[in-house]
Amino acid sequence: MLRLLNRRIGVLQGRLVASVLLLAGALCGVLLWSGSELAAQLVAREAVRLDYLSADMQTRLSAAVTGDPARLATELGTLRRLGQLVYAEVRDDAGRVLVADGGPAALGPPHADLQAALDSGRGRYEMRVELLQPGRRAPVGVLRASADLSGLQDSLQLLRAGAAVLIALVLVLHALLVRWVLGGVLDGVSAIENRAVALRRAEDVAPLPVRGDDALARLTRAFNQMVQALDERVTALRKSESRFHAIADFTFGVEAWFSPQGRLIWVNRSIERVTGYTPLDCLLAEDLASMLIHEKDRRIFAARARDALAGASGENFEVRLLHREGSVVWVALNWQPIYDEGGICLGVRVSADDIQSRKEAELKLLDTVTALRREQGLRDYYLTRSEEERSRLEALLDLINLGVLFVDRDGRAQHANRMLKAIWGFAPDENLSGMRDAVLIDRTGHLRADEEAYREQVKKVLASRIPSAPLDIPLRDGRIIREQSALVPSAAPGRFLGRVWIYEDVTAERRAAEALVNMAERDPLTNLYNRRRFHEELERMIAEAGRRKTQLGLLMFDLDGFKPVNDLFGHQAGDEVLVRLARDVGAIIRRNEMFFRLGGDEFAVLAPDTDEQALTGLARRIGDKVAGMVFEFNGRTTQVTTSTGIGIYPLHAHSGESLLTAADSAMYAAKNGGKNAFRMYERRHGT
Repeated sequence: MLRLLNRRIGVLQGRLVASVLLLAGALCGVLLWSGSELAAQLVAREAVRLDYLSADMQTRLSAAVTGDPARLATELGTLRRLGQLVYAEVRDDAGRVLVADGGPAALGPPHADLQAALDSGRGRYEMRVELLQPGRRAPVGVLRASADLSGLQDSLQLLRAGAAVLIALVLVLHALLVRWVLGGVLDGVSAIENRAVALRRAEDVAPLPVRGDDALARLTRAFNQMVQALDERVTALRKSESRFHAIADFTFGVEAWFSPQGRLIWVNRSIERVTGYTPLDCLLAEDLASMLIHEKDRRIFAARARDALAGASGENFEVRLLHREGSVVWVALNWQPIYDEGGICLGVRVSADDIQSRKEAELKLLDTVTALRREQGLRDYYLTRSEEERSRLEALLDLINLGVLFVDRDGRAQHANRMLKAIWGFAPDENLSGMRDAVLIDRTGHLRADEEAYREQVKKVLASRIPSAPLDIPLRDGRIIREQSALVPSAAPGRFLGRVWIYEDVTAERRAAEALVNMAERDPLTNLYNRRRFHEELERMIAEAGRRKTQLGLLMFDLDGFKPVNDLFGHQAGDEVLVRLARDVGAIIRRNEMFFRLGGDEFAVLAPDTDEQALTGLARRIGDKVAGMVFEFNGRTTQVTTSTGIGIYPLHAHSGESLLTAADSAMYAAKNGGKNAFRMYERRHGT
């Protein structure tokens, strides 16, 4: 068509057109060159002005910074106004602002030159001038200033606008000339071109009018025939497409058709139900995959898409789509290449089934399985740790010398250590776990000396929530077991895991304590209470008698003839006399009375809640018992007698010391009266 057009236009008209085009191009070039030169001169003049201004400011401000700081602000303001600067400031060599003028104070980085400032587009020229003085290398300060380039930019813009207007005028004249030359031909060709574009857009096209029988008329007639044929084919295609859409648009699943190049051609309305995007949104999308495919699936989706465009089919490919509202939708994709009768690929048909409900169920099931596995792992871990802690605890409990018994809330033994089994006579390898506490009590009952009292104490302990006080349990074999119990709290407030019982064999401890007490309170030879214990009991019994309003009797006696025994037979014989006397006299002392050896051959008896008659009877029995004792040493027999003094509280004394003095006075009265006698205290006995 272009060749035919060239033939019809003719060589002369073609040359004319070429001449007009060359002329227009030359004029435009001259105008552009002239405008560029004028703009360069304007910029150069402004650059020279600013350079002179910088030099002047450097000279005047350097002297003011060091010579007359008070004049610095005046000089800076004058220079800024004369130099038409927007803002200027002077900083010292430490970077501190000494003075500033103008505003706003928005300085940017300094520009290399004026052209760089114009290219930045900010409309300001940022300058930085170091303030130097003769004889000094380092600058005394820095001048930062900003010049307004709006006037220069306006001039340059006006120059460019004038050049553009002239160029436009040249082009308009060129267009009018070409129109005048080629008007008729171009109008016809333009009409054909416009209708071709309309056909490409699937718009209705009216037939073009045909005038004459030249080449343009024949071209127009052929074009009208082509349009008519296309209209008939488009009408048929539209009918077929309507039937296709009627079926595909109302399919529940998503159906789409992609071109062989991967461009979306058509998608049904179900895409809006699944993703929230309309079919038009999808067709107009520049990158459909980025819009619809989840970022984690895009790489594998791209690989599958390449396979599909290469002719491969696929099914049940699960992928995540992005919903317009931000949620994620799971779908299963199936695709199949489509070929025409000639075997040419028309594109790829893609079907997408919504599997969100199934996927949510699968994910929930997976989360449940993962949670169960995690719980199982944690349970196994804590079970292992618990078993390890239990083993360590059992090893520790087996090493201590305390019997430990853990009983749960139901009263069943959970753990019994080695020492507990040894204390209560269980075999070391016997397993007591699960045995009820009542059974344990029954099995150990034969060991306790007072089983009935122990069971009563256990009832009180079990009925209480506070830790029990230590309880010493005497056993039939002479051992003493100390028992203590407490509840074991659980993590839940107010609840308990069970009860722990602690047992300790304190036999050795008690015996050691008793031995110490005996050493402190008893005479080592006769095993009678000594003088220390005598004074303690004397004060205690006097206080008790005072409270009860009763009498307390004190008998003191020493042995007549004991010294000759020591002198004739030795101290060992004297010790034998004392030991036998303590045994035989102790046999006639009543349970509520106390017998003491005060030292040497001196003894005492405290008799609470008594009277004169009972005390004289006791003194007579003691004297008779001692007088009747016969001792044999080295084949010779010997005897001793007693001189006894009796004092009564509160009849004869009102304190322990005075009662001791009264009994002692009465004893010496008996000894002075002939020995082997007893005397009741009388006032005449005192000193």
